[in-house]
Amino acid sequence: MACGMEAPSVGAASRRHRRGARRVSAAAARRTLGGLLLAAGAAAKCAWRGAGGLAYVPENPQLALPPRTASIFGRRSGLLQLGSAGLVGAGGVPLAWADAAQEFKSSWVAKEGTSFLTSFSEESYGAMRDDARRTPAFIKAIRERVSAQPGLTMLDIGTGPFALFALVAARAGAKKVYAIEANPEAVARARAFVEKATDIPPGTIEVIEGFTTALQLPEKVDLVCAEIIGAIASEENCIATIRDAQTRFLKEPNNPESYIPVGAQTFAAPVTYALHPVLAPPRFEKLKGMPLRLNCRDETLQLLAEPQMIEDIQFSSPSLPAPGAWKQNPWTFKVTSERLEANNKKYFNALVKEPMKEDEAAPIAKETAYSFSGIAFWPKLILNTAGTIVVESRGPNGEHQKSHWQTLMSLVTPIPVPIKAGDSIVLTEQVDLQRDILSPGKYDLNVKLLSA
Repeated sequence: MACGMEAPSVGAASRRHRRGARRVSAAAARRTLGGLLLAAGAAAKCAWRGAGGLAYVPENPQLALPPRTASIFGRRSGLLQLGSAGLVGAGGVPLAWADAAQEFKSSWVAKEGTSFLTSFSEESYGAMRDDARRTPAFIKAIRERVSAQPGLTMLDIGTGPFALFALVAARAGAKKVYAIEANPEAVARARAFVEKATDIPPGTIEVIEGFTTALQLPEKVDLVCAEIIGAIASEENCIATIRDAQTRFLKEPNNPESYIPVGAQTFAAPVTYALHPVLAPPRFEKLKGMPLRLNCRDETLQLLAEPQMIEDIQFSSPSLPAPGAWKQNPWTFKVTSERLEANNKKYFNALVKEPMKEDEAAPIAKETAYSFSGIAFWPKLILNTAGTIVVESRGPNGEHQKSHWQTLMSLVTPIPVPIKAGDSIVLTEQVDLQRDILSPGKYDLNVKLLSA
């Protein structure tokens, strides 16, 4: 596979489809897991060499993706979506990294999270509506909550173009629903949907344009429904929104029954990423710290350790984090032989299906499986107080599954770092929370790799 072609720009796709990862076509050429591994292996050969794979020595400063590989990253693949920095061109200062680094840092401003609050994308909204894990669970939770208190009043934050949850509440017996939406196009669509609903009394749903933080309601409500959760739960500034709702809109702000969801959590785990070699310097510098956003079914990403919860946002809590630095205790992830061998087997099987000879596939699969690329994050929503209605973007143990949410991954190393069973990866995260919901928060990661 040749080196030296121009790299594609894929940043715009992320801004349009952050909450609606596109489906990957299994029939598309070279979009199989094995094909991606081959592409990454070829890029790695072109890009760097060195003892233990830890010294980056550029052989071709104009390295970029071959045309066939570049098609993998097109806007329609849904496999790799970047923030606004994008991957454009080559060049940059080569990185000399001859010694194994034991500590890594990464930081970014969550512009993608707040941009979704005002943008309109038919595809993104459709993906949310059609998410078979998300929408039926919300409908069930709303119906159960309203049936327990017929005639309640509800505030629906971010009602969207379909006013879906507002209509569910009204049909279940809510007396009044204030459906708030910031995007003017979505507001117009929502009002049209409400007007067509002949099975609810006129005036039951009032669609209001704006942000709840800048609006007044004529009364306090019994229930707030707010699906304003990002790939990292906090990245759409849900904490600032809920703190404001506690203060101004709710009759019982510290009652968990006053919220759907009751809470939102972020899970994280260290990962290996099969396409990491493609993003080796000088492309790594082009990311400028911005994380990647991957389809939750993308098997180029595999977990190295059991996931841990790093954010637990309980909407009824009287002590929600205030604006400013939100720093929690470090989390320690133990790399397990079970995860490493499972990843090795998956990569190996994918390569031999390409087809590739087993003796050639084995070292590529193992080198990929036994390497550390960064930290992945994904959300989980708890919709009722009993904890029996939940929405998980990935499986309970981080398994791949279909979701409109994406898995956010921060590449914390310029190139993959070899790891082994028993190694520990210690993560410290700090979030700078904002008071203004349109001001993106800043995320800072510190990662330490401790050899067994």
